[in-house]
Amino acid sequence: MRTSVRLMLLSLVAMVALALPFTASADLAEAVSTFTYTPNMHPQGFSERAVPFTGAGSGIFNSDLAFWGKTAYQGTYEGFRIIDVADPENPVELKNFTDCVQGTGTGNQGDVIVWGNILVRSWNSPTPAGGRSCGGVFTPAGQEGVHIFDVSDPANPVGLKFVSTPCGSHTATGVPDLANNRLLVYNSSSSGSPGCRGIDILQVPLAAPATASYLRFEASGQPSPTVTVNPPSSAAGTYAAAGADFGPAPSVAGTSGSFALVDDGIAPTSDGCTSFTLPAGAIAIIDRGNCEFQLKTQNAQNAGASAVVIVNNVAGPASQMGGTNPAIVIPAVQVSQADGATIKAGLPATGSVQSSAVPDRSCHDTGVILGDVLKAACAGGNGITVWSLDPADGGSLEDPKILYSRSFTGVTIGHTAAFSWDGKYIVFGHEPGGGGQARCQSTSAAIDRTLFFLDAETGDTAGTILHPRPQTATENCTWHNLNVVPTNKRYVLVSGNYQSGISVVDFTDPANAREIAFADPAPLSTTSIVLGGDWSTYWYDGRIYESDITRGLIIWKLSDAAVAGAKKLGHLNPQTAETSFAFKGTPFGN
Repeated sequence: MRTSVRLMLLSLVAMVALALPFTASADLAEAVSTFTYTPNMHPQGFSERAVPFTGAGSGIFNSDLAFWGKTAYQGTYEGFRIIDVADPENPVELKNFTDCVQGTGTGNQGDVIVWGNILVRSWNSPTPAGGRSCGGVFTPAGQEGVHIFDVSDPANPVGLKFVSTPCGSHTATGVPDLANNRLLVYNSSSSGSPGCRGIDILQVPLAAPATASYLRFEASGQPSPTVTVNPPSSAAGTYAAAGADFGPAPSVAGTSGSFALVDDGIAPTSDGCTSFTLPAGAIAIIDRGNCEFQLKTQNAQNAGASAVVIVNNVAGPASQMGGTNPAIVIPAVQVSQADGATIKAGLPATGSVQSSAVPDRSCHDTGVILGDVLKAACAGGNGITVWSLDPADGGSLEDPKILYSRSFTGVTIGHTAAFSWDGKYIVFGHEPGGGGQARCQSTSAAIDRTLFFLDAETGDTAGTILHPRPQTATENCTWHNLNVVPTNKRYVLVSGNYQSGISVVDFTDPANAREIAFADPAPLSTTSIVLGGDWSTYWYDGRIYESDITRGLIIWKLSDAAVAGAKKLGHLNPQTAETSFAFKGTPFGN
């Protein structure tokens, strides 16, 4: 297969040579000389930033991409590049900014976000002793975070501000909040340390980017309420519970006291629907039914209760209690009917209502969709966490409301979360081996080669695809950075997968997703793994842009009906869908 495609490659290169200026075509031909690719993929342009495998300059890799108008911004481990792509067949480097080197042995991915003349760049590792400058902005020793730049003059980017984040900045996602004339940044540290598992939220005022600041931290897990009964009660133990949309969540430290089954004197006496008395500070036990949860809790609060445990009146697990009441200031939880019966049978007793430690996970990359969908999803650790940014759900751009968090058996480094443009699906990818191992071999574990398509409302798996082209034992490979083509006729993603190159996947039927195009370079080494290949590959305004770790920027044209008529956006931060639109294509099949 490789031989026949190589012949096709020679023919295509000859055709390209007729269409490009001589120097551009020669450079492009050399850049893709080891690639095999499908007939619908056409190499168009190349902007070189070569990274040697050894010696001076090695390890100073090319990384992620962002776009504004006819300009591409490519992150590097020493800064970023600004490239004019107005003519995709002849991209022109305007600036290779190299003023953000942290020092020997200190990796620095340099993820980039662009908004107009503002560029935000991730500083990924603790600054070495003595501190460092990045764009003229001093970065103190031991700190990590993001740098804000003015790129209005592409030939002379100017550093404006360093914003420190508590746990670093592995990747960052731009979230425009134009109603408040600011760009929010969802910063993902990728740290699994306690207190770091989630996203930092920063703000960059568009009128005064030099005043950018840190706003808050959003944990990536959801506390799990529990009820603990102390010995010597026959009910001694800890019971799972569900929380309430009203009142405060139980604290991790918990609220302690004596349990008291309420008695309002009117049958059924334990429903708490009318006023009752309690010992001061008691934890009220109330049976579900006959009135709203908020009324039961308000009556308990009026009676001096410190917390409320509501016992479900149907079999099965406890359920989240809805409703609002700003006057409620004590925590309320619900236990199952069976657990409630056990607890009541063990009275009198003392105990507590608390939340378990947040079962959070690190956030490696965070995807966002705005428009009518208003959701965010962080991939990291063993799974994914999804928030609502919709005020109707109690969320906002600055204070997301967690919807759910789920894990995947066999996943250890969640990496990518990208929404379909209607918000129906989330594409979830992970990075076994951290991206530096050969995990796309035919002998690799299936989970290592799996990309997931999730129902965005529930997190349930709607389908998967296995990496379709087995790679060799010397090619670092996983599904890595991707985005979804903005078309309402199909669901199509474009992904960069290290040394397996580009993969274009049609997942219109998520249960039967299939690769429809690829561009796959030959191994960089036949004897050992050399880090290289695609860091990122994205669709932007009719072209595919490939950020190659050691080569530079390669631009491709895809000729396929699946992407015909795709929308042009005018700018793109690939982790952010700034709008949403309804799917109007055929749900399944061809």
